[in-house]
Amino acid sequence: MALNFDEFQKVVETAQQAEAVKVDLKRVLKKVTSALEGLQAALGEMETVMADDYMPAGRKPRKPRAAKTETDGAQSGAPRKPGRPKKSAA
Repeated sequence: MALNFDEFQKVVETAQQAEAVKVDLKRVLKKVTSALEGLQAALGEMETVMADDYMPAGRKPRKPRAAKTETDGAQSGAPRKPGRPKKSAA
């Protein structure tokens, strides 16, 4: 009985390719599983919002900002910029 190393090498290569395919399939399965979990979470939130007894959370009333005065050192509403001040004509 003679050993045929070409056939043996083909079997080993096929097994290695199958292992690589298995790793790829596991990676894809993890991605699909995480996407499915995200979809289920989104559906749960949608179900909550679409419920008849849903009441959205109340917002705090908006407070207007205090008006700036000209004595703050800033020019009429322009914010101060960091850096070197402009040269003034003396």
